[in-house]
Amino acid sequence: MSKLPKSIIFCFITFILISCSNDNKYISKSFYALGTIVNITVPAKNENLIEKTYKLIQNKESEIKSFYENINSAKPFQKIKINSEIKSLLKDSIYFSNISNGKFDITIYTITSLYGFPEGPFKQPAYEKIRDALTKIGISHIHMENETIFKDNDILIDMGAYAKGYIVDKAVELLKNNGVKNAIVDAGGDLFALGDKNGKKWKIAIKHPDKPDSFLSIVSIANKAVVTSGNYERFFITKDGKRIIHIFDATTGKTANNYKSISVIADNTEIADALSTVYFLLPIEKIKKLCEKLNTPVLVYTLDNKLIKLCSWESYEN
Repeated sequence: MSKLPKSIIFCFITFILISCSNDNKYISKSFYALGTIVNITVPAKNENLIEKTYKLIQNKESEIKSFYENINSAKPFQKIKINSEIKSLLKDSIYFSNISNGKFDITIYTITSLYGFPEGPFKQPAYEKIRDALTKIGISHIHMENETIFKDNDILIDMGAYAKGYIVDKAVELLKNNGVKNAIVDAGGDLFALGDKNGKKWKIAIKHPDKPDSFLSIVSIANKAVVTSGNYERFFITKDGKRIIHIFDATTGKTANNYKSISVIADNTEIADALSTVYFLLPIEKIKKLCEKLNTPVLVYTLDNKLIKLCSWESYEN
């Protein structure tokens, strides 16, 4: 799991939970995990489950980090054992790559790491290094055989674009299995709203990238996830004034500074997390076609400050 410096964590929290004042029936606790601030809101009677949920998040993060370390340090064709959970996540990466026509690819870390992402220090790598890395990347260079995995060259992988959402879903699953019917799990903007709050849907505000005290939209959701990807999260400016953001197109090897932000509503957080990046890599016309096919409302804030609502996003604004 990609880790972000604690000093800039609060810049990345995309959502603000809007709740009724003087409501003592819910309790929220925050802690650091997944490279961000994780906030868990549950009914007061279920407060004892917050610590249990926190430990699950920590354990899942540790397991995925361990996998990254093993595969990224392995030599070409060296087989690494994987469990069913990691295998499932890898299969998901193939799906996300396919629906994006190869633009989304977990092996893009081979290139983004040259720039210093995710933690920095950031730098502009030599063209030769980028060109060499571009010839190596591609999910097709990762091979699964039964309970093992190996790579056929020295590429690096990072599933951070959707693994955080997956862990949020697992946290929600734990709460549900323990009888919790209404809750919020928010990992720095990867948010799932379970059930409702006092008979009303949860209201989630999506922050404005350019105006800290304003919102792009406020949506009402129940049993849905909302995730945002933005060009204001992790980025740096080169000496010649080019903005290099953390999202890269695997077909070109270049940064994809295509929008200011894209928000997605989906049935689970992993899907919303991945699609917020997938859509970021696509032109508006293709976003519209894909969100219609996948039934995932999308809010796009363009580089020229236009707000575009696709696939019935506005139906959640009530």
